[in-house]
Order: sequence, then structure tokens, then C-alpha cells
Amino acid sequence: MHLPSYKVIENADDYSEFKFISKGPKGDVVKLVIFKKYPLLNLYNLSLVDVISDTPKIISDSTFSNNNALRMILATVVQILIEYTSIFPDRAIFFQGSDEEGRRRMLYHRAISEYYSMLEQYFYIEGITSEYAIEPFNSTGSYEAFLVKRK
Repeated sequence: MHLPSYKVIENADDYSEFKFISKGPKGDVVKLVIFKKYPLLNLYNLSLVDVISDTPKIISDSTFSNNNALRMILATVVQILIEYTSIFPDRAIFFQGSDEEGRRRMLYHRAISEYYSMLEQYFYIEGITSEYAIEPFNSTGSYEAFLVKRK
């Protein structure tokens, strides 16, 4: 995928965390993409968080940095997801918005819809409905969360 993205500056030895810096008018915002295994199945949660403090390590998945870098941040997450699933192609990745208003969920839906033709080259993409049904992603669907798996 060839969209402008940030360079990953650090990743954990087991690839469970990837760090990059979002740059914008409000300064540098350190971001982490974290993959965490669910207890059952071969399912991993993807979290995009801001690093609030390094010492002690404090992160937040509910802050809005509003740094005018959204497209580059999402492109970076996709680049990380492509790398992660090339190393671990058998892992299914789950993600959802963390805010109660649903803004992030809608943002993810719009981003998947907009870049679907590029994303589907790498991934099977599914949406999870409010009734917990899992279905192939449809841009007109309404989803609470998303699943991706490497093709």
C-alpha cells in the first residue's frame, strides 16, 4: 500500500508493540499500536494509543490529539498491520472504536470503505454487527467492530 505514513521508530521483540511519532501543528504525539492476544482462539486485539508518559508508562486510547494527521496515522496503522500479518499470517485481528459516542468506529468504517480496494489485496475484512453477527465488510453496513485476516 502506497500512502504517506510515519516511520515506525521502535517495535517490541515479539512484535506486540510498534511505536511511531505523529507530527502536526500541536507538536509531536507518540503513538503505539499494540497487539494483545485474547485468551481464546487465535484472535488478537489491535489498539492505537497515545503515549501520555514514558516514565511511568501511561497510555490512552481515548484521547483525541487533533493534530491534523489522521490520514497518515491510519496509513501507518495499516502499514503496521500489513507487516504484523506478514509475520503472523494465521492471526485474526480485532479492532473497534474506544469512545462511547462511536466517532472512532465511524472513522474506521469510513477509512475501510474509502480504501477497501487497496485493503482487500492484503486482507479478508469483516464487520461485527450490534447483534454480534460477523459478515463480510460492506460499506453500507453498520458495525460495532471489525476483523481482518491476512489473505
